[in-house]
Amino acid sequence: MVYQYYHIDFGKPEPGSRIEDVPTYDDVLKADEAPLPPLAQEKGNHQPAPRLIGYDRYYSREIFDQEIEKIWKKYWQLACREEDIPNVGDRIAYDVVGMSFVVVRSGPDEFRAFHNSCRHRGRKLCDKKGSGSHLQCAFHGWSYGLDGKLNWIPFEQEFPHVDRAQYSLPEVRTARWGGNVFINPDADAPPFETFLGPLARHWVDCPQEDRYTALHVRKKVRCNWKAAQEAFNEAYHVVETHADGMPMFGSALTQIDCWEEDNARVNRLVTPGMVVDPYIADRVSTHEGLKVFCSAYGFDPPPEDRGLTAPDARHYAAEQIRKRLEESTGRDFSGHAPAYFLDMAKYVMFPNFHPWWGEMLPWWYRFLPYENDPECSTMEIRVLMPIPASGEVPPPVEVVEIDFDEKGMDYPQLGPLGHLVDQDMSNMVAVQKGFKAAAAGKDYLTLAPRAEAQIGHFHEVYDEVMGFGD
Repeated sequence: MVYQYYHIDFGKPEPGSRIEDVPTYDDVLKADEAPLPPLAQEKGNHQPAPRLIGYDRYYSREIFDQEIEKIWKKYWQLACREEDIPNVGDRIAYDVVGMSFVVVRSGPDEFRAFHNSCRHRGRKLCDKKGSGSHLQCAFHGWSYGLDGKLNWIPFEQEFPHVDRAQYSLPEVRTARWGGNVFINPDADAPPFETFLGPLARHWVDCPQEDRYTALHVRKKVRCNWKAAQEAFNEAYHVVETHADGMPMFGSALTQIDCWEEDNARVNRLVTPGMVVDPYIADRVSTHEGLKVFCSAYGFDPPPEDRGLTAPDARHYAAEQIRKRLEESTGRDFSGHAPAYFLDMAKYVMFPNFHPWWGEMLPWWYRFLPYENDPECSTMEIRVLMPIPASGEVPPPVEVVEIDFDEKGMDYPQLGPLGHLVDQDMSNMVAVQKGFKAAAAGKDYLTLAPRAEAQIGHFHEVYDEVMGFGD
C-alpha cells in the first residue's frame, strides 16, 4: 500500500510469538449487526483429506504433458470477458499450452469459438483482437462466416476435392457466466452450469455481468502455474509478505470453505477488512488501523471519535467506499452490509478461475502455463468496476504486459496494485527453485488443514483428474 497520510512502524510478528482465542469471521459479521450477504449464509460442505503432494508436479515435463490431455483439453476454462469483443464480428484469440481458439461475437447476444486454424494450410485466423463480417486467412484468403462455415476459396476451381459443407471450422463449446466467456475443447464434457456450484448462488448481490474491465494486467512468472495460483489460495502468507496490510485486514480470521456438488469443485477464502490482525492487536489500536485504511485508500483521516471499536471502524470504512462508488457510478449502493464493501472473498473454480466477490477487491485472476514451459506461467488480473448508472460501458482497455523480470511498480498506471503484485511475486522464483532443491524423500508440501485447505482441495481434485493415487 502507498500510505498518503499516516503510517505506523509496527514491525512484523516476532518468531515465537503466538496468538490465542482468535475470533472467527462469523464473530466479525455478528458484531456488524447487519443482514448477512448471500456469501456469508452458507459454509462449505467438504473438508479435503490430508495427502502427500510431491514437488515433481511443479516441474516434470511428463506430468505437464499429462495436464494438457487431462485438464486443458477437458475442462471448462475462462477465455475472455464479453466486453473484450463488444460488437458483432469482434474476435479474440485464446491460447493455452500450444492450442489456440478464436472466440467470436457471432450475434448481439451470441458467442462462438473455433479452433484457430485455417482449413487450408493451418495459419492462425486470429493473432490478436480484430473485427469484421467474416474470418479471413491472412495467408491465402480463405474466408469463413461468423458461424464458422467456409464461404469463399480464392480461385476455387483449383480445389475440386473440397466440399465447403465439410470444411467448416471445428467448433468448441462456449458458456457464459458473470460477463465471462468460457470454452471447453471436449465435446463430451458435462454442462458448464454443473461446474458453478456456489458461484451461481453467492453472486446474486454482486453480479459480474454488471461490471467492466477498468484495469487489465498480465504478468509473466518464473514458476509453475499451480504454484503461482497457490500463492493466492491462503492468507497465511500475509504475516510475512503483506505485513503492511495487517492494521486493516484480519488475515488470522480468514475463513476457508470447500464445496463438492455435482461437477462443481469450488473453494473460497474470506478475509475481513478493517479488522486489525490479532498478531499486532497489542500494538495497533482499531482507530490507528482505521487511519491506515483511510490513508491507503485515499480517504481523509477519520474523526478522532470514529473507529474506537472494531464494528464502528468497519461501518465508517464501508461508508467511505460506498460514497465513493456512488459518486463515481451514479448508482445506489445503500442496503449493503459492511462485508460487501470491506471483506476480501476469493473463489476458485477448478482449474484456474479466481473471481473476487464484493467491492474491496473487485477483481478476477486467471493463471495459465506460459507457452509449453512447465516452469513458467502467466498471472492475469482484471479490476472489474460497476457499470455506471447511464449504462454506458467504457471502451476496452489495453492489457498492461509485465515481463518476467519487470516489476509492477515499473508501471505507475497500476497504482497500489503494482506494489501488491511485487509483494506476491517476490517469492515465486525462489519457490520454483526450492522445489528442485528439496532433499529426496522430503520433497512434498506440508499444508495446514484449515488455513491452506484451498490448496489441499485443489490437489485432491487434481489427483482425481490426473489419475494419481489410483
